[in-house]
Amino acid sequence: MLVSLLEPDSELYNTGIVDVSHRYPKMYVIRPQFLIQLIALLRNAAMNSLEYKTELALVKAQNLDITNFEQQISDFKDAFGRNWRLASDGFVEAIKRIDEAIKDLEKTKVALQKSADNLRRANAKADDLTIRKLTRGNSTMTAKSAELEAAKTVGWDVN
Repeated sequence: MLVSLLEPDSELYNTGIVDVSHRYPKMYVIRPQFLIQLIALLRNAAMNSLEYKTELALVKAQNLDITNFEQQISDFKDAFGRNWRLASDGFVEAIKRIDEAIKDLEKTKVALQKSADNLRRANAKADDLTIRKLTRGNSTMTAKSAELEAAKTVGWDVN
């Protein structure tokens, strides 16, 4: 910023702020009476710029919050999905083991039923067993049995 009193009769410099950046980069020429207005303009521009920067920072923070929120949702979904898969695999394994246990219990049930049938048959055979049936076809035992019967009919004590 060049504040100048040179060329007091120049209409160009007497009208206000003159941009001479085509000759000198980033240079403006003003008269002293316009200095306060220029400072006010610069101050207002700086305040507006600060306001825009504040708004931009707020928007960036909101975008960052949204991005963080989206990332947290994504992380939650991933973790939940992983836990769901693990739980699902656990359920499948538990159901498989229950099915195997049921099959084993069914086999045990069948074996116990067969054992019960065999015990019932053995009991029936034991109830049906008599001395006569044991001695049938055995000539020695048949003869002994006949002797005992004869002795009983005679009245001898066979005990």
